[in-house]
Order: sequence, then C-alpha cells, then structure tokens
Amino acid sequence: MKKIIKTTTGTFHGIADHQHVDFLGIPFGYGRRFKRAEEFSIAKFGKQEINKLQYAVHNGTQPMQDEALEQNDSKINFGENCLNLDICTPDVDGHYPIVIELYGGGFTTGGNYQKQMSWLDHQEVVHVVPNYRLGLFGWGKVDGGDTNVGLSDQLMAIQWVIDNARSFGGDVDNINLIGLSAGAKSISALMASNSKMLDRIKKVIMFSGGVQTIRDLETAQKVIDNICRTNKIKTSKDLFNLTDDGLQLAQKTALQGHFATNWFGPVIDDDLISADWQDKLIQRVKRTNFKTIISAGSNELKFFEDMDSTQIEENVLPDLFGENIEALKQELLGKDYSKEELIQMLGNAMYALPARKLADLLIKNSDAEVYCNYAKVDEGKHGGIVRYLNTPTADLKIDYRKNQLHMLRLLKEFINNGKPYDEEIKFEWPAYDDDRLVLELDPDDLKSISVISRRSPNDLPWQSYKL
Repeated sequence: MKKIIKTTTGTFHGIADHQHVDFLGIPFGYGRRFKRAEEFSIAKFGKQEINKLQYAVHNGTQPMQDEALEQNDSKINFGENCLNLDICTPDVDGHYPIVIELYGGGFTTGGNYQKQMSWLDHQEVVHVVPNYRLGLFGWGKVDGGDTNVGLSDQLMAIQWVIDNARSFGGDVDNINLIGLSAGAKSISALMASNSKMLDRIKKVIMFSGGVQTIRDLETAQKVIDNICRTNKIKTSKDLFNLTDDGLQLAQKTALQGHFATNWFGPVIDDDLISADWQDKLIQRVKRTNFKTIISAGSNELKFFEDMDSTQIEENVLPDLFGENIEALKQELLGKDYSKEELIQMLGNAMYALPARKLADLLIKNSDAEVYCNYAKVDEGKHGGIVRYLNTPTADLKIDYRKNQLHMLRLLKEFINNGKPYDEEIKFEWPAYDDDRLVLELDPDDLKSISVISRRSPNDLPWQSYKL
C-alpha cells in the first residue's frame, strides 16, 4: 500500500491503519495573532525542500484552548500556529468522495486530535479534519486585528483540499462538508459567505447547528469589551501584547461561570460575510444545486435538568440569547411554565427551530434539495446523533443495531451520490418540501413524519445571541 503523497506544502509519509492510510499534522497555512490565515508555501525554499520526505504520523499543533493551560505530560502541543490537517484515505491512488469535518466545541474547544466523526474513518471516503483557531484567537473582534479569522482558516483548508485532492485519492468533484454544533454553524456561514470557492462544495451535513451564530459587529464588539473589562485590560488592542497562555487565561477568566457557546462565531463584516448573507446563500444554492442535511435533537439542552430553575433563568438564558430572551419566552413559553418546559424551550430556540427556519429559507426560495432529521437518540441531547453513530455495534442494544446501520447507510449514500437511500429496507430519506417531512430517528425506529403542524414563530430572530 502506497504511503507517500506529494502536496503543495511538502512530501509526506503516512501510516497504514485498517486498510487505510493516515496522514497527520499536514500544514496548510500560517496563523498570526488576530490575522487571517496566510498560505503555507514551501515552494520558495526550492525543489529540494518540496521533495524532502516528512513523516506525518503524529498529531500536529492544536488550537489554543483551556486545555493548553493544564500542566501535564500530554504529547499534544497547543499553539497559535496550528493550521494543519489530518487525512484518512482508503488509497492515495483512488478516486473517493472527500468529506471535510469541521469540529464543534462552542468555538472555544476542539481540534483534529479528537475527531468527532470517527464513524467516517475506514469507510470508502477520504476523511479530512483541519484545525481552525478558537475563541479570541479565531473569532474575537480585536482592535487592529482581522474579522472572521477562524473562518479564513477553514477556507484555506478547503482550498488546500481542492488543490491536492488527487495526491491523496480524493474526488475533487465530490467534496462534502460535515460538522457538529460549532462545526455545523461554521459550514452554514461558509455557504452563506462571499467566497466563490465554496461553489466547489456539493453537499453539506449539519448536526445541531446552522446560521443562528452569524452575528452583527456590535454584538461581537460588546463580547470583546466584556472580556477586556473583566480582566481590567484597557483596550482590546492590548491583547496583542499577551503571551498565548496569557490570552487564553484572560478568556478563561471572562468565561468562568458562563455558558458561552454563543459568544464567539462568524460575524457580519461586509467582507467575508455580508449583511445580505441570506440572499448570498440562496444565490449559491441556485448556482450550484448543493444538497443539504440538517439535523437537530428533540431535547438538545436536556443536560440543564440538573441545574436549578433560577440559575437557568438568571445565568443560562442571558448567556444564550442576550436581549432576545423576552421575545423568545413570549413566543415559546406560556405564562406559567415548568422547569421541563423551560429546558425544552432552550433546545428548541437554540437548535430545532433555527434548523427548521434554515430549511424553510432554502426550499421557499429555490429548488434546493434539503433533508431534515429530528433525532431522539441519546434522549435527543446535543450531539446525541453523532455519539450514536460513533458507538461500536457491540456496545448497542441488539434492537438498536439495525437502526444504526440503516442511518449510516443513508448518510453514506448521500455522501456518495446525493440520494440518501437504504437499498436493504427500500427506505428513502424524505425530502423536506411543502409537506415538511423529516426523518425521525429513534434508537430502534426510523420513520418519516411531518412537522407542518408544529408551532414555529415567523419572527424568530436569525441571530440567537444579541447584546
């Protein structure tokens, strides 16, 4: 089995694993503090350097996050210059669909050292996982810095994949994006962005995330101002002068005690993302006919059930929704409501309803092919469907095993040819259209249901969190 690939950023030797070849830590760009990614170029060092063989068998540097502050003997290195990617390919001389995974973690944690879509490894696809910068490093609105730095990292990684697909056995005409949570939110922002390069994307799969994290500059500015104020830092420009650990510590101090999953993310800067991003998204789907799977859990934020109702009202609601709190409560809750209803509302407002709103936007304004999933596995909790797909068959109850296999087949068929269909049971994932059909996934059941009668506020804000 061939284990060597020659790319635009060097020549690399991988390692064989389960009839596949893994390449770890391949560089695709340079990361400078608060600046958009710069292309990694080895060409300037000459032909000899390009041909120099490097072993890509260890994890590359990972994005800065709180784990970087822990003093341990981990073999994982963290740093700002973390723009590298991992590849798992069946054959470097093959011609397989490419699936680029963008990891989740509230835009504050994650990295390719811990793949979230492990079910994609060792399939008949090329699985690529690039790093992108997190928190203040990638998504902060800092005076003197660039906007959408993390988004630029993702764009550069996708461009690298396009440029080098043939070298690792990928089909450049069948590139798919997949992501959970912040990864899914990144994908929706990419598809709604001004980048023409995204026209090369054929299909996207978004688990528990959509366009709800695209925010205005004012909110992004207030977030950075709050972080500076908490740390007694005069202006955000002073953040340039901190060490990487110091900057991460400042972020950790400001986020302490908060559920800050909405504090960071893509921003409308009238450069990468325009104020008319909805029109840009519709124009792209009309231009390219890219296909979409949108998934949300039935009770995404169920893990708050161990928290006191008062804490949820006083701490969680402001962190998740900011000034949108009262409008959402008025639309989604009655005058008197239980803690259970409040938690259900949190998940609906954060994930389920935005997922449906995004699907409606696509189908009402174009002939887009959209497939929606309402997941009840793992009690419908956030990320439950990915945990379900990743679970080894032997660890599932016997009654659940067939259903997992059917779901995996549907997703694989979508990746391969755009039609989610399971030949064994003659089941086709229903298209989300005027009948509002979605695929409901229980641990032991797979069925089509209509959500046409479910209440969905027309004036639900696109931007979940607003300060």
